[in-house]
Amino acid sequence: MTNREAILRLSVNTGDGLAISSLHDNNTTIIRSVVRRYFGAGTVADKAEGLLMRRMADDARSYDRRENADEWLARSANVQCDRLRNEAIHDKANRE
Repeated sequence: MTNREAILRLSVNTGDGLAISSLHDNNTTIIRSVVRRYFGAGTVADKAEGLLMRRMADDARSYDRRENADEWLARSANVQCDRLRNEAIHDKANRE
């Protein structure tokens, strides 16, 4: 399944496991590099990667069919990782 096909399927059904897996498998290098940039390596990064895929699936409804799927994916991964990091910082500050 192509990125475009996976994103379109997720825009209809955010719980489409096959589409999420396909998107991850097609873009493992990009996804892991974005996660590494925001969260480093280790268990935190592993957890963030799973959350990122869930959030990207939820974000698929924002995909415009005229957009380049690969560009959308990279942009979405960066936006969602930035949000996850900011939420983690906010949560940590509230606990202290």
